[in-house]
Amino acid sequence: MNRLTGQELRIAAVIALGGLMAVLDTTIVAVALPQFMTTFSASLTTIQWIVTAYALGMIAAMPLAATLAQRWGARRVYLVALLVFAAASAGAGAAGDLGWLIAARAVQGLAGGLLNPLGMTIGFGAVAPERRGRMTTITGLPLLIGPILGPLLGGVLLESLSWRALFFITVPPALLAVVGVLRWVPAGAPSAERTPMDFVGGLLLVPGVVAVAYGLTEETTGVVARVAIVVAGLALMAVFARRSWRHHAPLLNVRLLSDRTFGRNTVVLVLYAAPYFGSMLLMPAYIQLMRGDSTLVSALMMVPATIGMGLSIQLAARVLERFGPRIVVGTGLSLAIASTGLTMLVLTPDTSYTVLAILGVLQGAGTGAIMMPTIVSAGRNLHGPDLASGSAILPLASTIATAVGTAAVSAVFTGLTASATGGRGLAALSEPGAGTTLIAEVVSAYRVTLVGVLAVMVLALVVRLRTRPAPAVPVAEPATVRSAV
Repeated sequence: MNRLTGQELRIAAVIALGGLMAVLDTTIVAVALPQFMTTFSASLTTIQWIVTAYALGMIAAMPLAATLAQRWGARRVYLVALLVFAAASAGAGAAGDLGWLIAARAVQGLAGGLLNPLGMTIGFGAVAPERRGRMTTITGLPLLIGPILGPLLGGVLLESLSWRALFFITVPPALLAVVGVLRWVPAGAPSAERTPMDFVGGLLLVPGVVAVAYGLTEETTGVVARVAIVVAGLALMAVFARRSWRHHAPLLNVRLLSDRTFGRNTVVLVLYAAPYFGSMLLMPAYIQLMRGDSTLVSALMMVPATIGMGLSIQLAARVLERFGPRIVVGTGLSLAIASTGLTMLVLTPDTSYTVLAILGVLQGAGTGAIMMPTIVSAGRNLHGPDLASGSAILPLASTIATAVGTAAVSAVFTGLTASATGGRGLAALSEPGAGTTLIAEVVSAYRVTLVGVLAVMVLALVVRLRTRPAPAVPVAEPATVRSAV
């Protein structure tokens, strides 16, 4: 029987709750940026740091999760991260000025960046390898529904309460997760090998990933400067990888990427996360700017994908062990490719929202059959210190891929839109006299952008189909696995 026990279900629920808080806060404030501009009398360039500070904090913390878990125990560090996250959320909600709010968001990001990697370590370590798929159907939900639920919840809170509610809303669940961890998650011991902290590795990797993320997402910086920042970040990451390959106790064990199972599944995860999450900015722009509908309508149109994901994840967990990740993930990728292709074909300035909702369900179903089974497949043979490293590498790779995908999709769509509007961009749609012809040309730019999205998804399918699973590494006793927690 691969079903989770009652105790394991409680552990999974607690981890999912903590992880959801971290993921929600990446997107929940996006709808409030115009109100922040008015409240703090600041430009969009400055206000954008409310989002950027959180994102950079998360990315800076993720590489540290494995080392912290190994030295002090994943449960202990997870508890501290939850408490810091709750305190920073309360601080953001009570902010009296913009500087205070941005600083609180940075601390939020640092704590939030630890929650999902440590949650994966705890979840995988709490069950035998054959039940990791079941565990991930619960613990992995925040990574999928959080980005979609965030704007919807943000819009509701902003209309019914105030911008402060966007931050206060995460305090009670975070504290509830603390209680759950104290009650249900076993107090495992830290690693018996008290290896020294890899400070040099941290000084290479953390600034490297932050520089890459900043260069890709900070649109107010000049193009030349952004390229230089990205190149510098990549150089630091390359030096870290070379050093980590030879170091006896690196910050992250990048040698895992040479393993056939872990490495290729990580590639599939990156190749899908980049185009999928990168293209999520297109539909809200289509609904709000090209069709003139409200933010709430835009958020509601994200719900069908969430429903499709939820159903698909549960089904994928039940068939993964029987059919294997090659078939399950391959089917998910085929479904995602088909729904994206159909969206590209049927999209017009007045396409039925019912049709788009159905395609959203299909896209969500495909995503649910891709992301979680890929993560489970990647981690199926990881134990002990390798489990901690793998649990940090996977979300870090996905986060960087999302930043790359968002930057690439945005650049292509912006370039095509500028060409279609004579250099005026999307702002042309709000100008007096913007007619149906101009809107149709911008929609055409959207469709052409989806061609590139489709191409990368197809590449992910090719890699998945060419990857055959390595034999599972037997584990003598589940208690050995749990000790890493």
